[in-house]
Amino acid sequence: MTLKNIKKTLGVLLLTTISVSATAQDLIARQAPIDRRLKDVNVKLGDTFSSTNADLNDPAANIYTTWVNKGHKNAPGYAAAGTRIDLRGFAMPTPSRKINSPFGPRWGRTHEGLDIKVYIGDTIRSAFDGKVRVVDFNANGYGYYVVIRHPNGLETLYGHMSKQLVKNDQIVRAGQPIGLGGNTGRSTGSHLHFETRLCGQPINPALMFDFVHQDVTGDFFTTTRAYGDQSTAHRK
Repeated sequence: MTLKNIKKTLGVLLLTTISVSATAQDLIARQAPIDRRLKDVNVKLGDTFSSTNADLNDPAANIYTTWVNKGHKNAPGYAAAGTRIDLRGFAMPTPSRKINSPFGPRWGRTHEGLDIKVYIGDTIRSAFDGKVRVVDFNANGYGYYVVIRHPNGLETLYGHMSKQLVKNDQIVRAGQPIGLGGNTGRSTGSHLHFETRLCGQPINPALMFDFVHQDVTGDFFTTTRAYGDQSTAHRK
């Protein structure tokens, strides 16, 4: 065999090897999204099962020790650092994307929620499935407000509303209207004051809810510290 023929043969073998390798990579590349889609389907099926079987009559009973219809902070219980809060199955409380005031220091105190621009009469919706714990009025604070406890452990608060559309101990679904936007209580203009709390203690809602993009920040939110009182014996 001549040198020329040897080079030609080696070239064919090399091209064949590259072709096989490329074909295998293409197969792998095409298979990967399929695997991910199947995984997503399994997760979604799991969500449906979990949501269907969540006890909305006694939500997050493994975290909270009592159920009282008074006081937005009156929620004794304990959640350890690393508690994972399921944000799937959410609904945005309002389609408004404008944040008037963020969570954090304001006027010498801590602003424990987000102020979202809404107009009087705008529909306010429950962020998750849950059970209404507080329907009350606070002239020097939240005005007409609602607190809902959810199976994922969170309590959400909706303040300064012009009207409440739910009552104490009512079970609600994510996206269900619970009130109308307003300017009641300690407020300088119509807006929704929205809080997320765990065992009565505030968590910045912006860590979980992205109002600008009308979405949650992820499927889960994991706490970096403990919330509540560990000495409180919560139910299993």
